[in-house]
Amino acid sequence: MLAKMCGVDLRRHVFADGAVAQTSVARLNAILIRQGDAVHLLADSASAEYLWDCVVDAMAEYGGAVAGAGHLLAA
Repeated sequence: MLAKMCGVDLRRHVFADGAVAQTSVARLNAILIRQGDAVHLLADSASAEYLWDCVVDAMAEYGGAVAGAGHLLAA
């Protein structure tokens, strides 16, 4: 889903564990950090709501949805 929003090749064999990239995500400056199966996305807090909306829209295109902490803890 993040690959749709940025120009970095996020496949595990290219963007390996511990990799860091400064790039544009949804037209915002951002830093991506690979940690295991996760990719951390760091961006300016002033744009958080805009970026959140972009992420939610991208998830919806793939049938994904937001899962709150309650969903994660119940698993």
